[in-house]
Amino acid sequence: MQISKIYEQLEDVSFGVAILDNTLLIKHVNTRFALILQKEIAELQNKFIYSFLPEIRVFSFNKPHGFQRIERDNGQTLSLDLIRVKSDNSTEFLVFCRDRTKHQQLSGQVDQLNEELSLYKKMFNVLYDGIYITDGKGNPVFVNDAFLRLSGLKKDIALEKSVYYLKENNIIPNSSVIPVLETQEPTSTINNYYEGVSCLVSSTPVFIDGELSRVVCIARDISELNILRGNLENATSLTLGYKHHLKEIEVKATNKHIINTRSKLMKNIYEKAIKIASVDSPVLILGETGVGKDHLAKFIHDVSERDIDGCFVKVNCGAIPEPLLESELFGYEPGAFTGAQKQGKAGLFEVAGNGTIYLDEIGDMPLHLQVKLLNALQDKQIYRVGGTKTINLQARIIAATNSNLEKLIEEGKFRRDLYYRLNVIDIKMPPLRYRRDDIIPLAMHFLNQFNQQFNRSHYFSPRTLELFLSYDWPGNIREMKNTVERLIVMSEKDCIEPIGIEDGFINSLKYTDSSDQLSFHIPNTASKLNLKQKIENYEATLIKEAIEVHGTLKEASEELEIDLSTLIRKKQKYLLNKRESRLTS
Repeated sequence: MQISKIYEQLEDVSFGVAILDNTLLIKHVNTRFALILQKEIAELQNKFIYSFLPEIRVFSFNKPHGFQRIERDNGQTLSLDLIRVKSDNSTEFLVFCRDRTKHQQLSGQVDQLNEELSLYKKMFNVLYDGIYITDGKGNPVFVNDAFLRLSGLKKDIALEKSVYYLKENNIIPNSSVIPVLETQEPTSTINNYYEGVSCLVSSTPVFIDGELSRVVCIARDISELNILRGNLENATSLTLGYKHHLKEIEVKATNKHIINTRSKLMKNIYEKAIKIASVDSPVLILGETGVGKDHLAKFIHDVSERDIDGCFVKVNCGAIPEPLLESELFGYEPGAFTGAQKQGKAGLFEVAGNGTIYLDEIGDMPLHLQVKLLNALQDKQIYRVGGTKTINLQARIIAATNSNLEKLIEEGKFRRDLYYRLNVIDIKMPPLRYRRDDIIPLAMHFLNQFNQQFNRSHYFSPRTLELFLSYDWPGNIREMKNTVERLIVMSEKDCIEPIGIEDGFINSLKYTDSSDQLSFHIPNTASKLNLKQKIENYEATLIKEAIEVHGTLKEASEELEIDLSTLIRKKQKYLLNKRESRLTS
């Protein structure tokens, strides 16, 4: 090939070409060669090649062909091919130059990316959570070891079969990837893998140029979480149980009503009240008038600590006129009826807030309001009179009555469904005549209360306490409270005696013995006695001796280590028509 013919084709090639004479002097270069060396063509003409490419010295020009890749100081990477050509009895050289800088950079980037990809795969495989990646059509692209462990899938199945195949062939029970492919929105689901564990699976779409390119699925083992949640719930339940138990112990140890009561019936009622105080179930308190239903309702409210968030609201259903009862309970909107306040009014259910609403004498509630109360209990919502907006009912409902609700139901005066709705938890308060152990403590409690109120220093004589124990108290605690107050107000002496107090004692309290002498019935030891009679004989003797020695019933009861009320009852049991000694209290 003639060199002159090559000149004509130099500009048509995509790589740099230089023609050197046998002294390595540049005779001709194409534009691409000049651009690679970042020189003008005129600067290169008739200059030695090594002036611009000193690295070319390493070539052996004696060989017909040579190749070298050189790194220039300016950062360029060049590949050079040297071909020796003989023409017209002379030797010339062709130098082909390619700029491999970008290629080298891309090659380095590819190597770096491959290294990073390998690192990411290693990192993904040490993660505890499973990773499953598909393309935009649901075909698997990558799975890590954790996903295979959690799902129980074989690696070849997971990497070769599409997510649709896995779902249609029941290899997996559910899929969060398919909804993402269909909606292109993130989604999550619980997957209980047949061969694996229970997992929370979340899938997220990845878009490239607006097209769905990948779906990244992350599976997290929740089997241990379920176990931990169960343990936490058990621990929380246990803690609440301990807390409630401690609360019961605290109330029993510190509440004056529980401490002062001697009746087993009342102790059981207080314990029941403490247990139900922490729940929201309705409570129905039944009992005669004056047995303390109001007090028990307030006790439940106080123990439940509802007074922190709400108040205790008492409503006497029999005392409020029927036309006003509905508006008082449920409130009314502005202009609901003639005479209504312009701004409206909140009902007592709203006023109670998160506290307790106590419906006393529930048996006297009109039938049409019973329906509205039933709906409020069932739906936990109320409406004001004339209103359409619902108001959430937060208060606990406690109802009470001295009426026989079952009889009222038979008479059509009380709704059966409301009775069952209120009677979730029922407490029957015993009358005072069934809890005689509490008569003396209650009398002393009211005595101290009114002594402080009236600035008095009265005390009961033993004879008065005996009468308290023998009386049936049809008015129960309310009657006793009023009686004690009347005795303190009317008594002219500090010692309250049932005799000689003008209009100061109730007519029902009868004491038939007017003599000042009192004796105990002690059976004749010489007669034939059974075991019970001998025990009573011995008990009467001990009581008699203790009273004679100490002179006061209180000291005698302390000596015998029995309650004062028990001593008075036993003293009355062995009492005859005569007194053996004058007793003082």
